[in-house]
Amino acid sequence: MKIALGIVAVAGLATVASAQLSTVSPNRSSPGPYGDRATTYSWDDGTAENGVGLTGGGVLAAINAFPVAAGDNVITSVDVSWGTPAFPGASGVVTGATFDYYVWSANGPGSNPSGAGSTLLFSGTSTINGANVDNDTFQSLAVPSVAISSTFFYVGVAISHAGGTFPIGVDQSAPTTSGVSWAAGGASFDPNNVGFGGGGTLDIAALSLGNWMLRANAVPAPGALALVGLGGLVAGRRRR
Repeated sequence: MKIALGIVAVAGLATVASAQLSTVSPNRSSPGPYGDRATTYSWDDGTAENGVGLTGGGVLAAINAFPVAAGDNVITSVDVSWGTPAFPGASGVVTGATFDYYVWSANGPGSNPSGAGSTLLFSGTSTINGANVDNDTFQSLAVPSVAISSTFFYVGVAISHAGGTFPIGVDQSAPTTSGVSWAAGGASFDPNNVGFGGGGTLDIAALSLGNWMLRANAVPAPGALALVGLGGLVAGRRRR
């Protein structure tokens, strides 16, 4: 089956960077609203210049890969931004529609989640919050503190959509980062065998589509910030 990804408009596409995941650090900023979290992982700058969908419709899975940084390896939520304010209404996303979201560990040092490259750790189902459509805000999705033991991890969302709609926002402003934002799905999506049916994933930055507006929030594992015996001094200090 031939898979084609479509965008709302092709004007003003960003230059694609050639940096590899092993040499690139994601943006790390203040956390989202769930619990006590140390950091937010992202590849976006907070603004979606475009939206992406499967040209013929189907189930689109958007996946971002992140290297674990500074011991923040317990995932507490996933954040996603639907559509883009540049083309309001083109997302086709409606309040109350269901979608799935996921966390995977990486099997080995690579950043491609295809097939044996990833192991599913968590899956959840939620519904679209209309307050997070076409306005560069993020819908936060709770994860029950999933610990990552690998060097890299993946988060993703999968949503069914009609042809000619573009449900998931992408940041296309330079620099974009290749090898970290992946598309999968088709007629259906199997999170235990990531890809397009029997095929692999697509690197959307390599296709000049940018990076997904898709983030992960995390904290260190319990015990990572240990108390020193004398005076109860804290050995590590949580970032603000």
